[in-house]
Amino acid sequence: MRIESKIGHIYATPDRVYTLISDFSRINSTMLPQNDKIKDVEATPDSCTFTIDKAGRFGMRIIEREPGKLLKIESAESPLRFTMWIQLKEYNGNESAVKVTLDADVNALMSVMVKKPLTEFVESLVSKMEMIR
Repeated sequence: MRIESKIGHIYATPDRVYTLISDFSRINSTMLPQNDKIKDVEATPDSCTFTIDKAGRFGMRIIEREPGKLLKIESAESPLRFTMWIQLKEYNGNESAVKVTLDADVNALMSVMVKKPLTEFVESLVSKMEMIR
């Protein structure tokens, strides 16, 4: 199942955005939605794990980097196998466009159950990144 976000607009250069999102030790402030459902966040620059209430423990790691352009992430020690791309493109000089694409390895029955939460997750990532200045 593939989920693609809207194209977000960020009032910062792609290099600035990349610097903030390419280090998972900053994940609390840049990528994870701030709510009481996400707990026990542990992060290094290259990987992170966290618990989502009623869903379990999830992990992810960065597997590819193109400074200012692309961050490729895959699941690690997670009940859901996925790959996610965060693409950045210069827009209007000092601004960026961002798009998040997530490919989840799920069967048809599971896709019905996880499509909405995964779509909300992807869109929340874009919304969080749109706040970067």
